[in-house]
Amino acid sequence: MPVFSKSLFPLAWATHARFGQLGLQIQTRFPIVVKVFRQWEGEIPEQISEHLCASGHTILALPLLRESGSRLFYSLHRDHTVLSDESDVTVDWVCDRPPAHVVHLAVVICTCDREPQLRTLLGQIDTQLEDLATCIIVNQGTKGLHDRLAVRDALKYRFVEQKNFGGAAGFTRGIIEALSDPNITHVVLMDDDVEVDAGLLCRIRSALAYISPQICIGGAMVDRDRREHLLSIGHNFDSSRAMTTDQLLRRDVHLEDDVARFLFERPLKVGFCGWWCFCFPRQAVETCGLPLPLFLRGDDAEYGLRLKRAGFPTVMWPGVYVAHPNLQNQTRPWHHYYDRRNALICALLERGAVSPKAIMRLMRGTFNALALYRYAEARAEIDALKAYLGGAEDLKSWNEDVHRARMNDDEVSEVLSKGTPIYLAAYRASSIRTAVTVLRVLRDILSFGRVKAISAYDPIVRINAASWKVGTVRRPEQVQIDSGRNVTELKRDPAQARAVFLDMFRILWFSVTHPAPKPEDFLRLATPAWWNARLKAIIRKT
Repeated sequence: MPVFSKSLFPLAWATHARFGQLGLQIQTRFPIVVKVFRQWEGEIPEQISEHLCASGHTILALPLLRESGSRLFYSLHRDHTVLSDESDVTVDWVCDRPPAHVVHLAVVICTCDREPQLRTLLGQIDTQLEDLATCIIVNQGTKGLHDRLAVRDALKYRFVEQKNFGGAAGFTRGIIEALSDPNITHVVLMDDDVEVDAGLLCRIRSALAYISPQICIGGAMVDRDRREHLLSIGHNFDSSRAMTTDQLLRRDVHLEDDVARFLFERPLKVGFCGWWCFCFPRQAVETCGLPLPLFLRGDDAEYGLRLKRAGFPTVMWPGVYVAHPNLQNQTRPWHHYYDRRNALICALLERGAVSPKAIMRLMRGTFNALALYRYAEARAEIDALKAYLGGAEDLKSWNEDVHRARMNDDEVSEVLSKGTPIYLAAYRASSIRTAVTVLRVLRDILSFGRVKAISAYDPIVRINAASWKVGTVRRPEQVQIDSGRNVTELKRDPAQARAVFLDMFRILWFSVTHPAPKPEDFLRLATPAWWNARLKAIIRKT
């Protein structure tokens, strides 16, 4: 990733740091030529200097921050060729002022039976131990992880084990363990399946040493298998609709794309950043408390938004990134459950109440799922609303057994891919698509007969996944949805549609006849006292 590893992005420093002069520090065992380039937004890079550096230590003066464009980078040369092996050369960006803050980082990794990925990550962190105070691994999987993993410096690593209560409980345990050391100033949360480059922790620590102590730093996500593709660069939250929005409007953008360059070359203020790489100060926990026990999917959103409301904004810092598997098109019904439930809780905490628009969005999602024979997904939508209305008491009772039952509610079956899928045409007018969807769902709900048997004249239809959506001109009784990777078999089932619709009606009636949950009840579950009691119970069961 040369666009990150040898680059400095002046806009971030000009916005958040208090120095003006830059330099490039070179330590080399033999003479080399250093070429420095500057690039302004949307323009071709220009070479601004070339220096012959003798063996030893050299500092090269660079332009003032305001004159440094949107990106500075360098190349190293020896004997008129680009230096291929830089192991004997150390290059650092420097400035004309000492650090404003002392930074002691604690990295927290939550893991559950992903030992190959975790082993890779720890091997990469091993090369950066001088930039962190401690690395805490919270194991919620098979016991004895410490005995199975070899690390370079055992004093820098701490392994703790507990029962699996989701990523929220795992990361929260790590935060508590980290901040038990009074010297720790910042915590970095990191997924167990990410990969990092050799300069990540140094870049985070360097930024924290100069910027406001109330700023949280988020890291971009690139595709682990295609490092030149950007997957995420932070998120925002639409509280009126109870939904997360991505800062990157088009997923999977090439890093040389103008949109991607515009976003990652500047310090973007976002609503929150995923916990694949998120750094926040000790003061944020002392002020706002700990994450809510949301189990997974949305715990990062809730906590990041709460920190922002309290004056701890998240900035996506240029040059800070991790590589993560591309999880696109791997959503299951239980994912929808957590997404919807946790988004409703986030909306409540943001606004003080959930808007009718958010409820209508959930109802529309339920209708769409019913129209597409995705009955488990429709149940997940309704159950999410039910769980939200259950308030803090429902959230407190959530555990791994309940989660496992949630995962098992998935009636779709995977079948072997045979044949070429067809594309279904959809009505062009949105009003027609909406009307057709409602009529089809009502027909299913009011149909008390059995689905007609599939015959040679009415075969199962294989359909391209991109075209299986509401408002199609044709809706076969049974379909095989081909995503290119796998095939999911679905069929029309009026009995399931009717059961979901009746459940939806009951829960909507409950919502208008009972008081809504209160934000303060949820926030009581974010206090250190509540979490300490919760974790003691979890540890006793481990």
